[in-house]
Amino acid sequence: MSNPPYLTKGSGFLKKIEEFDLISLKETIDTLDNDHKTLCGKLLNELMFMQVTMDDLKKEIQEKGVVTTMCQGKYDIQRSNPALNQYNTMIKNFTSTIKQLNELLPKETTASEDDLEEFLDE
Repeated sequence: MSNPPYLTKGSGFLKKIEEFDLISLKETIDTLDNDHKTLCGKLLNELMFMQVTMDDLKKEIQEKGVVTTMCQGKYDIQRSNPALNQYNTMIKNFTSTIKQLNELLPKETTASEDDLEEFLDE
């Protein structure tokens, strides 16, 4: 699975993404059959993009707060920080994408599950 252009060496984006554990999923994805590998690779790329974007949004929210002041002609109004709305939408999409990716990845079995399967097969 090749990296998309924004994940090339020397990219600041790639440096930020390496801080997250999502990149470690690539090894698991590389063991899948081609159809699943392609789909999971695309989902992983989207997850990595969303993770970095949410990190940037979170920093903006922490700096400016959840309520911001907006100039409206002769007066100012208080409103919800637009970054907060974007963050809330993206976290829902992020969670949904993780669930989708998790359903496509192979399930890990423990030794006790393997023993139980062997017993039941007898």
